[in-house]
Amino acid sequence: MKIYTTNFVASALLIAATSLSTFALKPAQNGFHKPFDLTNQRYTVDSRSVFHNRIAKETQRINAMVASKGEACKAADFVNPDPAVSLPPSNITGNIDAPNGEIWYYTGEFVYEEIPPHDDVAFTDRILQEYTFTIYDAAMKEIGVIKDKVHYQENEVRVPQCDLTPVATRNFFNTDDKVEIMVALAVNTTYYVNNYRTLVYALGGEKDADGFDKPVDVLDDFVGDVIEGPSTDGSDNFYITFMRDIDEDLPEDASFWDILLARKAGIVVYGKAIDDKGPRKIFETVVPLIQLPGDQENVPVLISMLNGNEVVFCISQYKEPFYNRYDDPMNEDMTMREGNSLVINLYKATEESLDLFSTTEIPMELDPMKDADGNATCLFSYYSVGGLGHRADILFDAPGVEPGKPDFIITRGNYQISTDGVTDSYFTYRNDGTLKNTLFLYADGTRAMGDLPGCEPQQMFVSADQYGYLYNFVDLYSAKTAAKIEADYYYDDDSEPELLTSNVARTPAGDSYKYVFELRYPLVDDDENDILRFMYLNSDGTYDHTEMVNMGKGVAYAQSYLSTEALAPHAYSVSDTPAFMMLIKRGLEGGGATEQLMVAEAESEDNPEGNTLLLLGTNESGDLASIVPEFAEGDNEGRLFIYYYSSETSKYVLDIYALPFGNSQGGINDVEKDIPVISTDGSSIMTEGEIEVYTLDGRLVVAGFDSVEFASFPSGIYIVKAGGKAYKVMK
Repeated sequence: MKIYTTNFVASALLIAATSLSTFALKPAQNGFHKPFDLTNQRYTVDSRSVFHNRIAKETQRINAMVASKGEACKAADFVNPDPAVSLPPSNITGNIDAPNGEIWYYTGEFVYEEIPPHDDVAFTDRILQEYTFTIYDAAMKEIGVIKDKVHYQENEVRVPQCDLTPVATRNFFNTDDKVEIMVALAVNTTYYVNNYRTLVYALGGEKDADGFDKPVDVLDDFVGDVIEGPSTDGSDNFYITFMRDIDEDLPEDASFWDILLARKAGIVVYGKAIDDKGPRKIFETVVPLIQLPGDQENVPVLISMLNGNEVVFCISQYKEPFYNRYDDPMNEDMTMREGNSLVINLYKATEESLDLFSTTEIPMELDPMKDADGNATCLFSYYSVGGLGHRADILFDAPGVEPGKPDFIITRGNYQISTDGVTDSYFTYRNDGTLKNTLFLYADGTRAMGDLPGCEPQQMFVSADQYGYLYNFVDLYSAKTAAKIEADYYYDDDSEPELLTSNVARTPAGDSYKYVFELRYPLVDDDENDILRFMYLNSDGTYDHTEMVNMGKGVAYAQSYLSTEALAPHAYSVSDTPAFMMLIKRGLEGGGATEQLMVAEAESEDNPEGNTLLLLGTNESGDLASIVPEFAEGDNEGRLFIYYYSSETSKYVLDIYALPFGNSQGGINDVEKDIPVISTDGSSIMTEGEIEVYTLDGRLVVAGFDSVEFASFPSGIYIVKAGGKAYKVMK
């Protein structure tokens, strides 16, 4: 019989990891004494790295708040499967939303001029000179390269940010059917502001005499939003919004308030090109920065979405400046304007314009929050749409909604001077601006639950009472609380409480669903293995069962990835036994710790010790940097993307594994049926067709057909490219 004990001892590593997350409430951004940073509005996709994205950070914050100590849990040594595909090292890597719903990938190489310390400069300055981006399609086949110099303008000194806008278009900037790639640059100037521009290139496009790609277009803006609508003529139908920071000219005697009013965000929406004149400007507006929604720094002013076959744009702003007039640059006399409202305008996109079809005004009031002594504690109440679920906050499909007249989920953020932070409450308003439902007041944190067929969208809100923290699961359409579950959970009358973390997801169960919680405290079995546990609760919060995952010895901290997709049968394993993915910190003999990624099946009758499917950590490619699963769906096969980063070389390496893993340890499916077989005898590399061998820093060392000799090469790791794919080979 296996014996488990509870591990309550918090290691120094765990306490350090926890303390990193124990910040209170998100800081408020009051006033505009700081330069407006357009990069906050730049179009990005939330990091697909499941342990480092917005949801993961919020989960870690809530967990640290609910319990200030605790640990989680690894498994016995075994032989890892080999990655099916690897990309060569690069300075930057990421993914792109491509036409036809595909996801493409890219690597980037930068060339810098290094200027050593001089005069009053005490550091080595790195001035970006060139960039090269290599684009790969969904099958990881290289489809093109963009290479160009940085063309500095007067008073520009360096580029702190160079990246691809994560969308590839076709037939947008011109009509030649080439794939269009946008490079975003933020450039420092000598007068301490940034210049922004987007350079557009065509894959396979025209080059200059030195072999550098010629931009198709250059815009002095950043891409703020991208959406693809239904095709009308068989070609892609993108709408792209560019944003810019506008400072209007003012007389020298202008007041501080006049300066605030003169600073604006410019919004320009373009439709695709229909001739050689380029994309068509179909909409333009400006919003004074002091009338931006929410806290005026972290909430999007524009949201685009699809409603059936229609492309809809939502632009929101305060009707009047959020604050009463103030002339103190230190913001000491700021007060919230009374009688103001949040104005939400909805536009329908056509080929020629954005047509306004709905305007909603949400009345704004200062929340009457009070402390225990009855003193008012709220200084400002910020209002916004999109603060909870972004596009999901515009409810076209809610029951009882008139066609084309959606409800809105409104976030009210209360700034409290005592904590210098914001506490959020959530409401549903009708299209006419009247309050429909109060979803939740004064949430300490929140997390969306995955959508399930036949079920309302649902949100978990965290609250506290005199007994501890509560997880409140609220159906967003009806505003009914589906379950209220205490973080200190008693699964029967005789049990000791188990601390449920906020890392939770729901998974289908017949006509209903279950909640799956990661438990805070691990168990230790009689072999001193740390056991991470996942508790399954019914939809009403009653106990169902617990799954246990053997993570091996010496674990100081672990974090699992839970989502509706990750909990689906066969997401990770072909076996019927549930499997989970975890990022763990494991102690090393002699001190220190290492970070590892683990995928493992739970303990079962067939495998009482569990079954490890994958265990990765620091290797010759560097440290784990990003973990991105894409689960099988329809005809699309599942894949697990593992990014490594080497601080010594400043390079990223990408390995790709197929999902689900085979039933035996080390088993793996092929990503593609036509991946070539590569073999080596230590002095030769053999495959079918063309073959190239690179060093880890990207230098080509040998090329040939069917086989190449590398007996004379130094021992180490090499990148082999064959059949449009890349692999790591050790000599």
